[in-house]
Amino acid sequence: MDELKIGDVVELKSGGPKMTIQGIDDMLGVHCTWFKDEKRESGNFNLNTLQIVAQEDTD
Repeated sequence: MDELKIGDVVELKSGGPKMTIQGIDDMLGVHCTWFKDEKRESGNFNLNTLQIVAQEDTD
């Protein structure tokens, strides 16, 4: 897997919404934001649970 960085679009390996990486912390994990029903949501995820979304899938 490519190294994740701030601004990358990712999703959980198990599926779910496309999320944007806002920060990466050794203790807290990867901080992501996404929108659900026009409301901004956010959460921290373990690095191993995420995968980069292919560029053509982000349009």
